Amino acid sequence: MSNSDYDNDMDRYFNDPNYRRKKAQSKNDDNNNSSSSENNGISKKLLRWAGVAAGIIVLVATGFTIYLAQGLPSIDQLENPQTAVASELKSRDGVVLDRYYTENRTHVPIEKISPHVVDALIATEDHRFYNHWGIDMIRTLAIPWHLINGRIQGGSTLTQQLARNLYKKIGREFSVVRKLREMITAVQIEHNYTKREIIEMYLNTVEFPNSAFGIESAAQTHYGKTAGDLTISEAATLIGSLQMVYLYNPRLYPDNAKGRRNTVLFQLNKRGFISDAVYDKLRQEPIVLDYHRPSESGQENRYFGQYVRQQVDPWLKENGYDLNTDGLTIYTTIDSRLQRYAEQALRTKLDSLQTIYENEWTSPGGEYMDEFWQKHPNFLREFIRDTDRYKNAFSKYDTDQESVVFDTLMADTAFVDSVKHAKARLEAGFVGINPDNGNVLAWVGGSNYGNVQYDHVYQSRRQAGSTFKPFVYTVAIDNGYKPYHKFSKYPSVFYDRSGDAWKPKDPQVPSGPEMVPLRQALARSLNNVTIRLLPELAGAPGTNNLEELEPAARKIKQMASNLGIDMSGTPAYPSIALGTAEVSLLEMVSAYTTYANQGVHIEPIAVTRVEDKEGNVIKEYHPEYQQEVISPETAYMMVDMMRGVIRGGEDYYGTGVRLRNVYGVRQDVAGKTGTTQNSADNWFIAMMPHITMGAWVGGENRMIRFPEDTYIGQGARSALPIVGKFINSATADPDAPWSYEPFQSPPGFVMPQDPDSAESNETGTGRIGW
Repeated sequence: MSNSDYDNDMDRYFNDPNYRRKKAQSKNDDNNNSSSSENNGISKKLLRWAGVAAGIIVLVATGFTIYLAQGLPSIDQLENPQTAVASELKSRDGVVLDRYYTENRTHVPIEKISPHVVDALIATEDHRFYNHWGIDMIRTLAIPWHLINGRIQGGSTLTQQLARNLYKKIGREFSVVRKLREMITAVQIEHNYTKREIIEMYLNTVEFPNSAFGIESAAQTHYGKTAGDLTISEAATLIGSLQMVYLYNPRLYPDNAKGRRNTVLFQLNKRGFISDAVYDKLRQEPIVLDYHRPSESGQENRYFGQYVRQQVDPWLKENGYDLNTDGLTIYTTIDSRLQRYAEQALRTKLDSLQTIYENEWTSPGGEYMDEFWQKHPNFLREFIRDTDRYKNAFSKYDTDQESVVFDTLMADTAFVDSVKHAKARLEAGFVGINPDNGNVLAWVGGSNYGNVQYDHVYQSRRQAGSTFKPFVYTVAIDNGYKPYHKFSKYPSVFYDRSGDAWKPKDPQVPSGPEMVPLRQALARSLNNVTIRLLPELAGAPGTNNLEELEPAARKIKQMASNLGIDMSGTPAYPSIALGTAEVSLLEMVSAYTTYANQGVHIEPIAVTRVEDKEGNVIKEYHPEYQQEVISPETAYMMVDMMRGVIRGGEDYYGTGVRLRNVYGVRQDVAGKTGTTQNSADNWFIAMMPHITMGAWVGGENRMIRFPEDTYIGQGARSALPIVGKFINSATADPDAPWSYEPFQSPPGFVMPQDPDSAESNETGTGRIGW
């Protein structure tokens, strides 16, 4: 607008009232339009912000829901809750021998749980359990009121507690998020399971004192009984301990446990589960336990359990099973009664042997085994080198001089004494096998698995000594020699290519005729006669060339291998005839079963089947039968010759005669003793038609050995007593599986008789002839 136009408009505005009214109206209209536009803009902004806020709220709510859901169990987990359940190792007669677990838990159905346990749980932990749907709203809403009044009250129902127990990712920290997850899961559990199932799951998952998981393990651990046999007081004690498993541990704090038990009894009375009279009576009773350590609950033999683990673990892992968590049941060939007697025999005899052993090495008025340490001064230094204190001493004393370390350690008499006592312990092993099928009937790998986790049945390989000699005689019998054939009792000398002499010999030449029959030589364990067999077996009679004996050594090695002994690491030296080969007790006893089983060798078998937690058989094991490795006739002749070890003859004693004279064993038994040259290893093996038994005794460390000419430094006085005690215990029990049947000769077999003798040999007719 130009200046002249502006001036004209202004003049008209002031001089023309109608124009002024129109102008004002036009301005109002413009103002109204402008205001309306502004208002519309504000409304749109408000709506926009409201949408953003709502979106944020939705996103936060969605994110929180997702966050909550991440800590919740899946549908599959709800329908199939996974609880670590211990697997059990059972004897053939149904006794639990061992358990494998990460949590010591045995699942039991509610029908096998004492109703007193269920009553105590409901009365104490959740008396409205049967009326709520997973969340007790009365209890939950009352929590703030209790807090205001200074009382801490838990608001979790049994179902909420079960949610925490079953699904670890819910957590246990005190937070709103955790509580919400717990409540949601509890509602889901109630939707998926009946009240009865929830109680059963709860009692099988909850942790009790002393690392017992589940009511069955708790009952076995604290009272040595099943969950179904728990009394009112016992149930109240265990349920009461759930509030604080350490503070109310009835073993550690019996007074605390009694007070808490009485609280549970009060609740039982209050809720009408027990009468006033019962309550008044029970609350006066003391806490009485029959405590079994969790590692020993239902356990007979930890050594055997570890052997079985090695047998079954590879297959289980390959097929998706976990021995520690899947609640498997492994059935074995062990008989629990024979196992118990084997355990008792080994521990009882080993304790007495230890006392005698220490006395034999301790001079009158001397310190602990002073003669041993004086005779073998370097042994103590070797034992000290094995200790952690020695290994850490170089850095501790900032030195690289061994002499400084030893001077310091040897000055600590308490430390030195502890090493002497720890290293100078005797150890032992025992195993019994059924010759007919290879079933292991009893197995004791050592004195105490808690102290020594080394199994002397199958892990330890020691020199066999004279228990190896029957293999030499078996080769001889297989090559046409008869028990009556005679050899000189005097020693032989053999020379190698360099002219060095090998002079094996008996400690002393026995009295009597120079020529000794093989039967007597084996019964008396004569080295000289055994060695004189070697040139004959090598096809070089009369030779004194050591190298020419190697064919005999190879035959003996092959025979031992055929009988089930791993000879892969044993060179075929002539000294093998005297038992220099290192074998396990399991192999040696298994080899002897071949004689008792008419020449057929069956590898030992320890497991018959494995069942899952539902009782379905998932794996079966069967004996691996083999072809006969020696003829029934050879086997029977060897059995007959080894009868002489136990009962001797008219003019001699067998080395195992103590089994008859001291332990009174009168049934048909054959066997062999064995002692290594330095008395470090002592053996005895006995055969009956239904069981072959063997025991080994020696030091855990090979440097521990018996004195020369010692009272107990031979298999007949150390290993034989274990077998003898075992037989006495088994035969005294009418329920133990024991047979008195004698060995039977093969059909049509007639024991060879010495044609030069007017009378048959001691057992020439093959009869027992006691």
